[in-house]
Amino acid sequence: MNSINKINVLVIPDLFPKYKGDVQGIFVVDYLTSTSPYCNNTVLFGRLTSDKIGTSIAKNDDYDLYRFSISSKKVPFYLKPFYYLLWFIKGYQIGKSFKNIDIIHAHGTILSGTLSYLLSKKLKVPFIITEHQGPFSMTSENFWKRNWTKFIMQKADAVLTVSKHLKEEIIKTEIHPKQIIVSYNPVDTDLFKLKSNQFNKTILFVGRLDNFKGALRCLEAFDRMNEKFSDWKFTIVGDGEDYQPILSYLNNKPSIKSKVKITGQLSKPEISLEMQQSDFLVFPSKHESFGLVITEALSVGLPVIVGNTTAPIEFVDSENGLTVQFDDIAKITSAMESMILNISNYNASKIRHEIISKFGFESFGKNLVNTYRSFIKKS
Repeated sequence: MNSINKINVLVIPDLFPKYKGDVQGIFVVDYLTSTSPYCNNTVLFGRLTSDKIGTSIAKNDDYDLYRFSISSKKVPFYLKPFYYLLWFIKGYQIGKSFKNIDIIHAHGTILSGTLSYLLSKKLKVPFIITEHQGPFSMTSENFWKRNWTKFIMQKADAVLTVSKHLKEEIIKTEIHPKQIIVSYNPVDTDLFKLKSNQFNKTILFVGRLDNFKGALRCLEAFDRMNEKFSDWKFTIVGDGEDYQPILSYLNNKPSIKSKVKITGQLSKPEISLEMQQSDFLVFPSKHESFGLVITEALSVGLPVIVGNTTAPIEFVDSENGLTVQFDDIAKITSAMESMILNISNYNASKIRHEIISKFGFESFGKNLVNTYRSFIKKS
């Protein structure tokens, strides 16, 4: 470590924002912000394809970013193994040039974890992996992915998981890292501020419009409760496979069409604003490895309705929300009606305080840095 005792961390993520306002991989930026008071963060992020081939360097307040790509055109399937080899060679060449690295932190196992493993041997430093994959069956049910993930995870000094549920999924797959730690994810509680006490009679959904997330089911539930609560509105934030089915549903439902706003994909500040203007979040996803949008809503002080399986049930209880069977539209409808009738019973300040203490940048950053230090001391 350097003279002012800041830890020099090389971060290698599978995903990272392409531009300011891009939400892809934005959670990694939250990690960097939370640890920046204690760390000099260097990010090495590579993609197979990008608009420009080569390496670019950008310096930010919380990290230095080294971005590289191999091709400016889409790579044919049969050439991908060769291009991935070039990806590893390029990433290794850049990574081995970094000086005074104390620890490597990969976000993802197969690509970023493998490159981190190779660089840890070259730089003679420990490496850890934060696994975000959900559901983990996407890895465990593929023979090649499962065995390569097992090899890399068991080489890592530790595997951090973003929920207890994900930890259990990994262990059930007969993968046994040297150490596995439930770290959860950081939440930007400064951006997602406490909302005013004003009720806007607005329900909010935020997330990819993929079927398993449940936006279309929530819309059907809203339709069912419309006659009873005709003065309530519904905002859907996101884009994905259910976007057109949602539009088609609304076109056949003139009674609710004017009460539903569909924004498309928004930036984090824009999502925060939508939360400020809403009364509760409904997000009955089938599977979440963590559920960042849920914790962001809770940070605003919104109660939530979530699916009754996987990670969200680790931090959603009767004090801050309701859980429902993810695919039962009648139960989702009932939960939304119950939430409307009891909305004044939820304590927004208390809901927010729990998120700050568990996932806020200050507490999360200190915990992660203590994890870094524990492995640096052993090396």
